[in-house]
Amino acid sequence: MNVKSLLLGSAAAVAAASGAQAADPVVVIEPVTPNYVEVCDTFGAGYFYIPGTETCLDIGGYVRFQVSALSKQEPTWADNTPSTWDVFTKAQLDIASKTETELGVLTGVIKLNAEVHSAGDTDTDVHLDQTYLALGGFQAGYFQSYWDDGLIGEIDDLSGNTKFNSIRYVFTGDGFVAGLSVDALTDEMVGYTGDPNLARIGVSGRVGFQAGGLGMKVDGGYDTFNEDGSIRAMSSLALGPGSLDVGASWASGWNAYANTFDTWFDDYPLADKPAANSVYAEWQVAAGYALDVTEKFTITPAVQWTSVNIPDRSNKSFYTFGALFDYEIVDGLAAKINVEYADLPDSYFNSDTWGGWFRLQRDF
Repeated sequence: MNVKSLLLGSAAAVAAASGAQAADPVVVIEPVTPNYVEVCDTFGAGYFYIPGTETCLDIGGYVRFQVSALSKQEPTWADNTPSTWDVFTKAQLDIASKTETELGVLTGVIKLNAEVHSAGDTDTDVHLDQTYLALGGFQAGYFQSYWDDGLIGEIDDLSGNTKFNSIRYVFTGDGFVAGLSVDALTDEMVGYTGDPNLARIGVSGRVGFQAGGLGMKVDGGYDTFNEDGSIRAMSSLALGPGSLDVGASWASGWNAYANTFDTWFDDYPLADKPAANSVYAEWQVAAGYALDVTEKFTITPAVQWTSVNIPDRSNKSFYTFGALFDYEIVDGLAAKINVEYADLPDSYFNSDTWGGWFRLQRDF
């Protein structure tokens, strides 16, 4: 074999190998797409999809710093009840999940808060504020009842206990709301001190509507252990450069939903003190007006009249006056000052009381 034949054979072999390689498929590795969190706008601002699911999650809450002062620790009759003041910081974390289902929106809510005070018990208090599940209009768990709603301002007090382990169904539509709840009442709520310590049953509900600048709601609650109940009506009206709130409540007797005053009146200096769990607010009327001075500054003066039922004695009434000054420093940060004054019955109290607080709060 000569050199020319050897070179031609080598060239043919190289060409054949090159052709075989060209026929093989070419594998291209695609870059991996980052798993970004996707915004969920189905349920409003703040929600995002949990990656890999159809569940939307919202995380919120607030951080609060507050300085409070009271002329008396409690508005009791004793002259030597000292004045007090406190500084505390509080944090709340709210987590809500929502998922669209064939039976309605499936919801889960967890609310935790913690606070630490500079006066009294200075240990950090961490507790579960609310937690519940809901599907459509059905709701079950530990949560605030309709009785927790109040008027504008910070002085109105038209209810008793407001948070229970409950089962509730709510219907809403076209500005109308109707809800019915079965509440598990604790022994302390119903005034039971015997044994066994069992949950008692309460029934509460609401009917209300909102049409433009006018709103109205009526709440009711019945304590099956004490066989007494309470009813409350509240209305709101857009009026001038602000809004007006008016509310009233009535109780048939001492019960879990009524505003009670046992710690106020039990120790008055009379030989025949009323029985425990017997002093309650029979009638209450309150009103407040939120004046929008500017887009960032609101002043809310408010007043409440309370008629207290004391067994075997005539009702004693008193007034509470107050004003809330609310200024939005920046979006999400507000400064508030609240002042209150209670004109208490002279036949039971040697002096009236005043109080107030300054608050900085960051909502998110």
